[in-house]
Amino acid sequence: MRFRPSFWMTALGAPALAVLIALGVWQVERREWKHDLLARIADESAAPPRDLVEVLTGPEEARAYSHVEADGVLDATRGVHLFAPEGQGGADYRVIAPLDYGDGRVILVDLGTITEAEKKALAGPVPPAAGGQIHVEGILRPSEAPGWTSAAPDPKANRWYTRDVPAIAAALGLKDVPPFVLQAETPNAGGMPRPVAFRPDLADNHLAYAVTWFSLALILCVVYVLFNLKRPDDKGHSGV
Repeated sequence: MRFRPSFWMTALGAPALAVLIALGVWQVERREWKHDLLARIADESAAPPRDLVEVLTGPEEARAYSHVEADGVLDATRGVHLFAPEGQGGADYRVIAPLDYGDGRVILVDLGTITEAEKKALAGPVPPAAGGQIHVEGILRPSEAPGWTSAAPDPKANRWYTRDVPAIAAALGLKDVPPFVLQAETPNAGGMPRPVAFRPDLADNHLAYAVTWFSLALILCVVYVLFNLKRPDDKGHSGV
């Protein structure tokens, strides 16, 4: 058996191999980044809360998932209900409302969950007792862009499916809102909504993806070698 590389097999296989290896390396790097982020989130959650203004005026890369606190006035007349199957029941909703934390500055606050029955019983978007002057502590969760499979919000029923801060802010008539939702960990007056303990919703599948890309690269190499092995009596001249 002799190894005689085919020109076209080489021309097509080399770029494909480079792409597969690059994708595998990218997933390894993403895994390291994700683990660093998860470690920072764990440290933030265990640390005392920092002032919200201090965090929002600090380095941009350190804002997401920061543990913060703020005092302000919560507007109980405006809010959205975000479908939250991970809440207290099978069809709960997170109640998100604007908090004015001084000088007209506003941030969206996730007050916690209500059930479908409680949603239907509400006269407004937020239980009145939860509004007014409050102190809130929690985690800054970044806005999420809707994916191509995401359901569109139903403003008439006040039913949202994505933590899309720009869209929610626009629906509530708010401007210059930071691209975060402050997930509250402090109880609300009146007992509703019910705060939900923060847990990172960051998938960590990068190792499996890296193994997949590197495995495909190895398979491509094996196929390339087997395809270009020639028997001694092979008279073909397709190689170079």
